[in-house]
Amino acid sequence: MTDLNLITSEDLKMLAAELYQLIKKEAEENNQEDILNAKQAAKLLDLSTATIYGKTHRNEIPYFKQGKKLLFSRTALLDWLRKGENPAVTVSPASARSKAAEYLHQNRRF
Repeated sequence: MTDLNLITSEDLKMLAAELYQLIKKEAEENNQEDILNAKQAAKLLDLSTATIYGKTHRNEIPYFKQGKKLLFSRTALLDWLRKGENPAVTVSPASARSKAAEYLHQNRRF
């Protein structure tokens, strides 16, 4: 009759190796930059995706594009929330006048 509760040193080595791989994989997943799409960013900020697209259109939220994909950095979004301000909208008066003049020039209707 064999004892079913007997664990060999080989069994322990296999279990330890599997556990190490699982822990390593979880640590890598938690430590990566976490690039989010619009849906994930909306979930993180508790906003609708339409609101996220609107805020990116008005440069009210930190984002970047890769090709046609609209992407967000989790850390940048969390920093933006903590600051409570929008660095993308901060514009000097001279820059604002320049942009206004450019807009008026492009949208003439004579």
